[in-house]
Amino acid sequence: MNDDQIDEKEALEAIYEDDDNFKVVSDTVYTYKCPCPENEMKSFMIQVTWPKDYPDSSPPLVDLDSFYNSHLTPDEKEALVSLIAAQLPDWEGMPMTFNIFSYVSEEVDSLRTVIKNERVVERREVDEGGGGVEKGQVAHHQQSQNIMKGMSKAQKRKFYDKYGNIDAEEKPRGWNWVDVIKHLSKTGPAV
Repeated sequence: MNDDQIDEKEALEAIYEDDDNFKVVSDTVYTYKCPCPENEMKSFMIQVTWPKDYPDSSPPLVDLDSFYNSHLTPDEKEALVSLIAAQLPDWEGMPMTFNIFSYVSEEVDSLRTVIKNERVVERREVDEGGGGVEKGQVAHHQQSQNIMKGMSKAQKRKFYDKYGNIDAEEKPRGWNWVDVIKHLSKTGPAV
């Protein structure tokens, strides 16, 4: 790391000391999360990576390739990066990570317009009189089964924590689990 990078790193750590959205991944990699409390599918996290000759000769690399952004399509990621990269020439030759994060946090609403969430399938309410399953629910269930098929147990757990049990009808996860400790306490001591 050169002197400019060390100074910028110290400044970033001081500025974002209490901000949970800012993370230092390594000495040259920083992330900033832009959460959307109304719709998690509109949230994204940018990653800024400093090349060796940053900031003198080359700008940082900005990408959205983290797992947090797995809900974004490649076109959406590319559009977001190009909107951010369009600002880089204004800050050429100077430390710009703070400027990038500031731009993103100030323009987050306009940046979110790029995110269309085309992969998300909305659930429709079942007609009370019919009691049957609507087409939208069948497609949603099949899509969720396809999503879950290739996931490990830990990935499924994270998915449920983030999006809830998308196949349950308003039942919390584990609603039918047996309370093992309570059950064992009623059986008495082992003989």
